[in-house]
Amino acid sequence: MNEIRINSLNEIHDLLSKYRKSNIFKFRGQSDSSWDLVPKAGRKGFDKVPDKVIFYQWKRRAISFLNKENYSDWELLAVAQHTGLPTRFLDWTHVPTVALFFAASENQDKDGAFFVFKPNKSILHEKIDPFNIEIPVIMHHPSAASDRVANQYGHFTVHNPPETPLNNNTLDGSLIKIIIPSNLKVEIIHMLNQYGINYLNLFPDLEGLSKHLTWFIENYEYWDKNFDENEIEDY
Repeated sequence: MNEIRINSLNEIHDLLSKYRKSNIFKFRGQSDSSWDLVPKAGRKGFDKVPDKVIFYQWKRRAISFLNKENYSDWELLAVAQHTGLPTRFLDWTHVPTVALFFAASENQDKDGAFFVFKPNKSILHEKIDPFNIEIPVIMHHPSAASDRVANQYGHFTVHNPPETPLNNNTLDGSLIKIIIPSNLKVEIIHMLNQYGINYLNLFPDLEGLSKHLTWFIENYEYWDKNFDENEIEDY
């Protein structure tokens, strides 16, 4: 895996321009550059109970909250992933600015990481059980089973077992890691907000609204004060 460090917003624009005319790349942002590419179900503290067991417990209770019947397990895992359940899915997107947002939106005192992944193959999920995959890590292109999946242009890598990292040993394709310095994070998030990439649009629900306004308040000193305080709802 190649590793690059950027040092300015101009370098970010130059970086993103390389992928403007292609949809074969997938992107992921992590707010701490030291983290491995491992799904939540494989991380310390979440690996004590098999993810299959947790999913089926979630599945039998979640039915009352779902909008339709006859979801496949692949669709339900996508919904579970985007509502916080530890699964063997790891989030990716084909929109680089979405990944950049997640690289910069938290852990302001730490460098973030922006990953560019070009997978060689993806799984034909209609023909296989998500808990019975022989390949350690493989890309999955989901249906838009939830608004969050749709708004974040979500894709997933599927890890078997969940603690398997995507790295040089499991990689089937190319992978680049770009380090996002901590001192650029605030500026990046304000830039992305101007482009319409923020909590409100990525999480189209009350949680997203609350997170967006919380972010605005936390960064109040950064904003231009030449506006009326009653206009806060416009931000």
